[in-house]
Amino acid sequence: MDNLMTPYQMLEEFHTTYGVAINQPFTPELIDLRVSLIHEEFCEVEDEFYPTDKVPDLIIELDVDKKKLTKELADLMYVTIGTATTFGLPLEEVFAEVHKSNMSKLGPDGKPILRADGKILKSPNYKEPDLDQFFKDAE
Repeated sequence: MDNLMTPYQMLEEFHTTYGVAINQPFTPELIDLRVSLIHEEFCEVEDEFYPTDKVPDLIIELDVDKKKLTKELADLMYVTIGTATTFGLPLEEVFAEVHKSNMSKLGPDGKPILRADGKILKSPNYKEPDLDQFFKDAE
C-alpha cells in the first residue's frame, strides 16, 4: 500500500479521467449539479440510519449495516471533495485550519463543554479559523 493518494488527489484523478470540471467558476448549472449530488448522497447516508421501511420513532433495536453506511459516507465525501475540486476550493487546507480551530474549543479546565445532546460547544478559548489566508486573491 505504498504511494497511497490522498482523497483530494484521487478526486483530481477522477475528474481528469472522466472529464469532470476542475477549477471552474460558479455557474448555475455546476452549482445545481454539485448540490444535487451532495443531496443525493446525504439522503443515502440518512437512509442507512433510517430505512424507509421503518419509522425512526418506532425503531426499538438499531440495526445499522456498518458496511453500507461506511460506503455511503465515502460517497458523501467523494461528492463533497469533488465539489471543492470542481470549483478549485482549497478544502484540504481549510479542513486542517478548521480542525485547528475546533481543537481550541476545550474549556479552561481542559475538558470539552457539551450541549445536552452531546454536541461540543465553543469555550472562551475558542479561536475562529483563519480562512483569509486561503482566499487572499478572492478579495
